[in-house]
Amino acid sequence: MITREDLMNKRHDEFRNSLINDVFVMDNEGKVPMDKVMLLIWQCRDDTGVVEFMAKFVAKHAHSRDVFDGIEFYLPQFAHMMIHLEANWTDSILETLALIISQHSIHFALQLNWILEGAIEDYQPETPEGKPNEDFNPLYYSRCIKLLCNIERCVVYGTPRRHELQRLYEKNQISMDEYLILEQSDARFNAAQIADNVRDSVIDSKTGLLIDTKITGGELLYKRHVRTSRCKTKPWKTRYFAVHERMLYCYNRRPTEGGRLVRAMPLEGAKIHKTRGKAKYKHMFEVHNLHFFFRMRAKDDSERDMWINLLKEESESSVLYPHQSRSKTSFKDTQLKQSTQIIDDLNQWQKARYDFFKDERDFVRSLCDLAEDLRFKNREERKQLAPGLAKGVVIPPTVYVPMCNSTDIWRRVGSTIPEDTRVFNTKERCPVILYFVTKRGEKLSALPKDKKDVNLDVAEYMRFQFGADVEAAAPPKAMAPINENPEIFMGIESTLTEDEEGGINRKSVTISMEPSSTRTQDDSDSDDSDQMSSVAMVWAGPSKQPKSSLSKSGVRVNAQASRVLRERFAKIPVKVSSSLRNIKKSRSSKQAVEKSMIEQVSMSMVPIVETKMLEDDDCSVVSNLSGSMKTADGGILQIENEKDGIESQCLQKSKSFICGNETWAEKTERLLREVKDSSGEATSEIYGVMAKSNDDLRQEMFVMQMIHYYKSVFANANLPIWLRTYRILSTSKSTGLIEVLMDATSIDGLKKSDKYPKEGGMRAYFEMVYGKPTTDSFRAAQKNFMTSLVGYSLVSYLIGLKDRHNGNIMIDLRGHLIHIDFGFAMGMAPGHEFSFERAPFKLTKDYMDVMGGKDSDCFKEFRRLFVEGFKAARANSQIALGLVEIMMYKSNFPCFTGSRYGGGIGSKRFQDRLMLRVEEQYIEMRANNLIDMSINNKGTKLYDQFQKLTNGYEI
Repeated sequence: MITREDLMNKRHDEFRNSLINDVFVMDNEGKVPMDKVMLLIWQCRDDTGVVEFMAKFVAKHAHSRDVFDGIEFYLPQFAHMMIHLEANWTDSILETLALIISQHSIHFALQLNWILEGAIEDYQPETPEGKPNEDFNPLYYSRCIKLLCNIERCVVYGTPRRHELQRLYEKNQISMDEYLILEQSDARFNAAQIADNVRDSVIDSKTGLLIDTKITGGELLYKRHVRTSRCKTKPWKTRYFAVHERMLYCYNRRPTEGGRLVRAMPLEGAKIHKTRGKAKYKHMFEVHNLHFFFRMRAKDDSERDMWINLLKEESESSVLYPHQSRSKTSFKDTQLKQSTQIIDDLNQWQKARYDFFKDERDFVRSLCDLAEDLRFKNREERKQLAPGLAKGVVIPPTVYVPMCNSTDIWRRVGSTIPEDTRVFNTKERCPVILYFVTKRGEKLSALPKDKKDVNLDVAEYMRFQFGADVEAAAPPKAMAPINENPEIFMGIESTLTEDEEGGINRKSVTISMEPSSTRTQDDSDSDDSDQMSSVAMVWAGPSKQPKSSLSKSGVRVNAQASRVLRERFAKIPVKVSSSLRNIKKSRSSKQAVEKSMIEQVSMSMVPIVETKMLEDDDCSVVSNLSGSMKTADGGILQIENEKDGIESQCLQKSKSFICGNETWAEKTERLLREVKDSSGEATSEIYGVMAKSNDDLRQEMFVMQMIHYYKSVFANANLPIWLRTYRILSTSKSTGLIEVLMDATSIDGLKKSDKYPKEGGMRAYFEMVYGKPTTDSFRAAQKNFMTSLVGYSLVSYLIGLKDRHNGNIMIDLRGHLIHIDFGFAMGMAPGHEFSFERAPFKLTKDYMDVMGGKDSDCFKEFRRLFVEGFKAARANSQIALGLVEIMMYKSNFPCFTGSRYGGGIGSKRFQDRLMLRVEEQYIEMRANNLIDMSINNKGTKLYDQFQKLTNGYEI
């Protein structure tokens, strides 16, 4: 008799087999399906053999653009698994993969760095308020610190033997394909070495005790900055302090005597100084940053000065140079000597990578610090103080706004525009909008013939700027695109060995040098090969072979699987190999078994939609940002990405309501003309970013990721559903950056405008701005409104977005709606079970009037698109469910924690909203019911009225 447990195990095995089929068997047009790879790692998290195999599979294709785009899109899930799953594994599988990718992309390392910094704050022993942290977890805390240290080491040292391999290629001793094999092997070994080198953490994972007896430490008198009780004084207590990897640890007594970790503080960027003013006690000094404040007393002035110098050195140095003393009496001199020696030992390109990595983090931190500093100023003074603070932001020689992917265009930050700094005054925080002049297309010596490339992407720029062999006098020889033919790898006759220092031993590599067939193109220095050299060094070229081939068993496998099986770069786990052998059998048996929620629908590949340059125009200088740009010759170009039939005079009327009589294109043109630009060899653009503090943006990042995914689902289904995605970067638990939405204002702001119609609502506004209902401009704006309303109605329902008042909904020049502020998601709502917002989504009388009412053709099209969009979302629910399930695991997001939303409630409600148990024939009726329930819903009215009374938002 088949038990329920047997049936569930069978379902899980079949779903795993389907994932393996989609990754290794299905023809993916030469691309690695990163969405399914991530889901497969999650589904097989209890089998480290499968996880290790998948990690090596991804690392093998780390040069591919689709792998980079995919792993950066799913980075929150990848990092979440790396922190919470791998902590209990014996091997650092995902960490090694992260280190390999970090060697290829400093941008990826930076993004991961900020995720880890937020996680460190989640699991630290004490909250910034001085209270014990209920979420303190020594295992996760120590693991995040270790990961952060290793990422930085990997960034600086990169692939140590890459330059030697490059010279071998230039001498025609190895082919391009062989170069990549050797470089990948070097990267894997280097990553494994770094991961193993610091395997033992400073904190014991179970007890929270210091386990490295060589770490510098000593006893100091310490007083809390925050009282634990109003009725108690703050006495001086003797505490044991330890310094390690730019962290300051505080124990109630010596760890060797069973001391317990009570506080910990990151030292990077911290301020260390003697107690200012007239100190009540002698020998006092302070250590503090935005979130922590330590006040301590030494025995005498010499001990105080010794601690101050030590902590300053640790706060200013890189984690590559941690404090490791040999004796308690001379640790100051030893630290300075060791740090100086290690820095001197770095070669030129390693020092450049170190400086860039540090400068970029310092630059981003300074933007968030600006918002934090203003938060403590009087609200009346903030606007006057902001320009001065913005002018004082230090911009290192090579930094960028990291609101992008590795495959997006590189834009170096040249200068700030302090006069246009904008401040938002709120009770709890002070968001600041900052504008920068950015540069693209600057000359790089690493490019062939000192060429400029205005479309050079982030990874390419960093590779040329920080990865080129600085000792080589000539630029690298032209490298041909990578040939994906698996037969090319059979030319390697002997295995690669590693020398004692962890690199590739060139003497032990025996390569069968075939005739010209081993090269993908002629190796002569032709113009064509020169043009290909830049990109080929960074990105793998497209496959020249057929997209799929037949294996010996007759199963059609894709190009990646063919290479994997031929190269045998890793032992194939039994679960994977058995699935590959029994794909056909598993397909037939699936039909006989009832499927669980995540296994109910088939999976199709959903390419993540990005805003890119003009298609089929590799030489285009058109920005992927709307606005104006100044070319190298000083000319100004206005870029308008959208042409929808709205006449220019209508947009002129609209801008008086939306953007203060100046569109973003006009504003950027004005700023580019006004700014004093010393560089005449590059293309200049204006970039705006909002800096925030005292606000955890990680849940908003997750919601935006889900919106981005559904935008891709609708695009893949060829549905004209409009969604506006924008970049959100969380740099810690309480700070972050948000991309500024241009040419848009909140509906609240629109309705408070002096020119807004006194009667008729938004319908009257549309007719006032875009003309009569019979005009082409009105119809185009109405269509824009409708398609965006469909998109946000779908995601508001599916993701459970709440708090949808008119301050959180924006409208742009062309009539599109844009939702912002996702602090309440996955069904979490203000008032919780007493919330007014019971409608599936917001569909007010105002919205209905703009579309022309229930009987209009526009509303009928709204219904059709909503139903089709819901069907598409339902058909692609497995990846969405996987994203939610991974982030829900040991989550600190408000929408996944607490008695109301924890314990898997969020995932269950998400499944219910997807209606996976409903038969397909009833979906259209159910979707239409959602619309009918939302039209002019009473709860929506009450919530708008409540927000009007409490916060003044217009209805």
